[in-house]
Amino acid sequence: MNKFSVIYETLKKKIDQGDYLQTMMLPTEAVLVEEYDCSRNTVRRAISQLIDEGLVYSVKGRGVVILEKQNTDELLLNLSNFNGIQALNSNQKIDYQTKVIKFTKLTITDELHQLTSFPIGTEVSYIERVRIVNEKRMVLDINYFRTEIVSGLTEEIAKKSIYHYIEKDLGVKISTSRRHLKVEGATELDTLSLDLQEYNCVGIISNWAYTDMGKLFEYTESHFIPDTFAFVELSTKR
Repeated sequence: MNKFSVIYETLKKKIDQGDYLQTMMLPTEAVLVEEYDCSRNTVRRAISQLIDEGLVYSVKGRGVVILEKQNTDELLLNLSNFNGIQALNSNQKIDYQTKVIKFTKLTITDELHQLTSFPIGTEVSYIERVRIVNEKRMVLDINYFRTEIVSGLTEEIAKKSIYHYIEKDLGVKISTSRRHLKVEGATELDTLSLDLQEYNCVGIISNWAYTDMGKLFEYTESHFIPDTFAFVELSTKR
C-alpha cells in the first residue's frame, strides 16, 4: 500500500473510531507530514479523499474540520469523485468485485461520435464491466477509452482500476470530468447484466473525462439499479 493510501486509511479509521471527538479537527498538515514522514502533497491528497467522502471539510485559517457522523445504511456515491463506485462510503463492510463481460477495440463512427463526442475515426477500447457489490450485480459500466491516450489497456487491467493504470503506469494527468444523471428504460443488456428484479428501468450516469491538456480520453455510461445508491455532494458556503 502506498503512503497516500496508508494516511487516508489511518485517518479515516481514526475518524470512525472517534479519536478526534475532543477537537473535531484533524491534526495540522505540518503534524501529519512529520508523523508520516511524507510530503505536504501526499497529506493533501489523503485529506482531499476524506473531503470527497463527506467526512471532513477545510476551513481557511482554521484547518480541517471533522463532520459529525451521519447515520445511514445506504450506499453513498459521491458524483464528484473520479473513482466512482470504488469510492463508496467506507463506514460499511462492502464486498466489491468487477467482472469484465466484453473487451474489444472500436473505431468511432458518426453514430458513436454523437454518443461519446470522440472524433469520427478515433480508435477506442470498448469495455463492458459488471460491478458486483455484496454479491449483487448492481452496476453495468460501458466504457470507451481513447487508445492514443490510454494505450496498452488489457482485460486484466480492466478487472482492477483503469484510473490507477492511467495515472500511475501511463503518467497521464486527469484534470476534470462532466457528468449527467438520468433514468431510462432497461435494455436487453441491462436485464442480462443486472439484478433488476421488478424494475424495468435503470439510472444512468454518463461521464466525459479529460486530461490536463483538455483532451477527452473517456466516455462511460454507468447503468445502475434505481434503488441501489444514494448520491451525495458536500457543499460549503463561501
